Amino acid sequence: MITLLGIPFDFQGLSYYRTDKNIEIGEQVIVKTDHGTYLGTVKKMRVATEEELNSPDFDTTFPSIERIATYSDKALDRVAKQRAIALTKDTQKQANSLNLGMKVLSSYFDCEDNKALITFTSETRVDFRELVKILTGMYRIKIELRQIGPRDQARLVGGIGPCGLPLCCTTFLTSFDGISIAMAKNQLLAINIPKLSGQCGKLMCCLKYEDDAYQKIRPLYPKIGEKFTYNKSQYEVTGLNLLTDTITTYNGENYESFTKEEFERVKKGLTKTDEKPVMYKDINSGVDLSGHGISDTNNRIAQIKRNEERRKEEKERNNQQNQKGSGKQNNSQNNNTFQKNKDRNNRPNNQNNRNNNSPRNNQQRKNTFRNNPHKTPSSSSGFIPVSQIQDKSVLDVKPIKNDDKK
Repeated sequence: MITLLGIPFDFQGLSYYRTDKNIEIGEQVIVKTDHGTYLGTVKKMRVATEEELNSPDFDTTFPSIERIATYSDKALDRVAKQRAIALTKDTQKQANSLNLGMKVLSSYFDCEDNKALITFTSETRVDFRELVKILTGMYRIKIELRQIGPRDQARLVGGIGPCGLPLCCTTFLTSFDGISIAMAKNQLLAINIPKLSGQCGKLMCCLKYEDDAYQKIRPLYPKIGEKFTYNKSQYEVTGLNLLTDTITTYNGENYESFTKEEFERVKKGLTKTDEKPVMYKDINSGVDLSGHGISDTNNRIAQIKRNEERRKEEKERNNQQNQKGSGKQNNSQNNNTFQKNKDRNNRPNNQNNRNNNSPRNNQQRKNTFRNNPHKTPSSSSGFIPVSQIQDKSVLDVKPIKNDDKK
């Protein structure tokens, strides 16, 4: 069993080295790279597969680790990092004096202290031969200047991607593959460059991860805009979702969803499924809900809801009309009741008048007057006939003199 150790470097990313020693994650080792011998820290560990072991380029693809870093190696590395900071400042100062238009990012001294690597970025091609001569004369070692792109710069700086995880280039990517906009189109993604770009300003590396699978599956599905006939109506393919195996179509009024198998059956003039559709009806509306697919069922359910709302509105309207009609009837009934009560109240009064004018009541009034001659009998109208007055002296009225008035 051969163990592969992943060791990241700022200037070349994550690289794997083989070893048969017992080395754990976090230990520091000395390895050889394309730019010299450097001290690195083990970040990942895995076992080589049989395919990798049988590969003829196994030794060159996965170079071996030189040794585990000693105390002196670690001390020299700390000194080299301090010198690298000074080298970065001197390089930027000399580049500005030569008007090279470059931005120095970082510098690295190897463990043998005979070579220095300097990385920089620039929008244009830079002729740094004069700068190399100046730096070589200052430090008396071999100087290597390397221009890197936006992706390498993002790997040096680090950060968090749109997914919320650390950038792929700083964690596990060993090299940068070519990414094109055709990969996004093949995966049916919206062509929105800001959303498809990573921290480096280039297309995200993760577009490459699933591109091979989409290239194999995409030809099995219809193209966007393809037309076909279903249920005596012409549909057009408007969307695809390869992960859920869903084909979305539209006929100008309703949407219909198919799986790949259902779509192939429909194109042949068959039903969506070979099973007999289950017939069932909604109890309230009586609308038939046959098994014609999810979207068709949703349309029928929406129709049921509309019918129920329409019935509720009609019921409320009828109730309002009934309430208005009952209000009028109540008013007429109240008026009739009031008139009846009024007539009923008047009836006893008339009866009393009739009773007062009866002969019996007249006889009683006469007897009362005989017993009390000073009391004037009254009638229902308040006036006493002259014929009924027995004491005629009360009728003698003396004229009033002027002196009496005074």
